[in-house]
Amino acid sequence: MTAEDSARIEQLVARTGVFNAEEVQIARSLAEQALIGGPEAGYEFLFADGVQSIEAYTCFGPIPDTDRRYELYWIAVDSQAQRRGLARALPAATEKATASRGAMRFFAETSGLPSYAPAHALYERSGCRLYATNSDCHAEGDSLLVFGKAL
Repeated sequence: MTAEDSARIEQLVARTGVFNAEEVQIARSLAEQALIGGPEAGYEFLFADGVQSIEAYTCFGPIPDTDRRYELYWIAVDSQAQRRGLARALPAATEKATASRGAMRFFAETSGLPSYAPAHALYERSGCRLYATNSDCHAEGDSLLVFGKAL
């Protein structure tokens, strides 16, 4: 990862049209934390680079104070790069990377809003099941969904 990737991540996440302004800034912030803190920050990234910029990425890392549990913190695919298999390939590569680090389980937290239905379907297609739902967690009417699977 390079210093320029923080801005590229911010631009990519904004272009998806799914995330709000605060979430876009969080995505950038995690990249900046990883650059400053290195592996100790707890965030790792996989990128699908396009001709002009990042077309897709995942951010993942170990869940603090757990026994070999990893979380997919972010996945984003540029709207111009959709329908090319990146949304399927990146989570699979991320799972492989976490398994190589000794992960036993892999989790992804997401919103329950209808606009996140493609993410729910993606997780289910990759073999994850819905582990938990926390109603109104993000906001009134916006539940937290936790998908996961054994590796």
